[in-house]
Amino acid sequence: MIAAVQEPRSNWNGPGCGERELMRAVLEDAIRCLAGEVGPSRERPQLAADARGWITARDAQWPFSFDNVCDALGVESALLREKLLREAPEIPFVEGIDTMPRRPRRERPAEDDIMQMIRAGKPLRVVAEAFGISISKVSILSCGLASRMKAERDEEIRALRRAGWTHRALAARFGLSRIRILRICARRGEIREEDRPAA
Repeated sequence: MIAAVQEPRSNWNGPGCGERELMRAVLEDAIRCLAGEVGPSRERPQLAADARGWITARDAQWPFSFDNVCDALGVESALLREKLLREAPEIPFVEGIDTMPRRPRRERPAEDDIMQMIRAGKPLRVVAEAFGISISKVSILSCGLASRMKAERDEEIRALRRAGWTHRALAARFGLSRIRILRICARRGEIREEDRPAA
């Protein structure tokens, strides 16, 4: 669409050439905004709407109105206006109403449902997949329930170990490997010398 604004080079020198260059730059920027070619993607609909408003406005008083800019550049404003509006893409932002199709907002899972799954022993990964959210989001929505439950379980394992339970019995009771039980007990320095694996 910019090709419609090309001014003959003979008019670029002489008095007022700086002002004409500025007007040409303003017009080119408006055309690019109208086409959705400039600005951050989330701002492009608003920029296109603003450019369309400037192009359609009829204001003979303001020196940088569309009609006055076209006149200074030697371009027929009515023809250019018609061409630009005909070729411009649809504006997804009309009169302050966003008409862009949006992805439906995902329903936020209830914290109770998440906590119920965690209390049932489901790993965070499984809970995250069930609700289509990230593992960190599951942890946030459950208010760290999984971490608290794991800490309580680990403390119970250590207490039972101190009470004389074997690693094999603890592994069977909690559904963990013996290595995992050893690591849990070692975390608080409660692994005894006889519990250490032979080298």
